[in-house]
Amino acid sequence: MALLQLVDFHYYYGNIHSVKGIDLHVDEGEMVTLIGANGSGKTTTLQTISGLTRARGVRGKILFKGQEIQGKTGDKVAAMGILQALEGRHVFSKLTVEENLKTGAYLRKDMAKIREDIRDVYRRFPRLEERRSQLAGTLSGGEQQMLAIGRALMGRPKLLLLDEPSMGLAPLIVKEIFVAINDINREGTTILFVEQNSKIALATAKRGYVMQTGSIVIHDTCENLMNNEDIKRIYLGAS
Repeated sequence: MALLQLVDFHYYYGNIHSVKGIDLHVDEGEMVTLIGANGSGKTTTLQTISGLTRARGVRGKILFKGQEIQGKTGDKVAAMGILQALEGRHVFSKLTVEENLKTGAYLRKDMAKIREDIRDVYRRFPRLEERRSQLAGTLSGGEQQMLAIGRALMGRPKLLLLDEPSMGLAPLIVKEIFVAINDINREGTTILFVEQNSKIALATAKRGYVMQTGSIVIHDTCENLMNNEDIKRIYLGAS
């Protein structure tokens, strides 16, 4: 059984039909990417899974471990084990790095394990440990992205959702972020991520869905997608 499954999923902004009956699944332990141009419905899909968009715009089913979760609020979805690092990072700028990490564990009471998980985030992102007492708003963009991912990990996600983790970052920082994402998945966390950098997305994930004007137009292994002539021409910059 898939860990996450979308069945005939639609989303409406008023009269605008922004996501049009997509089917998508992520198996436990997998890393899956959703690629496509701006405005294709990727972020809306992710935010509806995590309960961050208004429920009245939804039609169809979102299943997590076989249970319907469409319409649940973000806190209830997080409590079930789905955590998201938002596009644009969204750290608490007036809190320190360590205080931000602690906010990611707000649903937990196991203080010893919380401290252990903070140490694990610092192991994964040594820059954050160096800046543990620094206000998050003073961090670089790459460090804020590391912090956003680290904060999501503090909730011990069963499914980690990442929205545009490379956006606005220098190539070397992007490489560092994706090495960490690979490690997180290899250590057992299931990941679904939206990414506009199609090359790095398809080089990282196992399977990919290509979204266009609200619809899934192709789904395949990332290896096959990278060898698909249309995908190469439209999304990978091949002539």
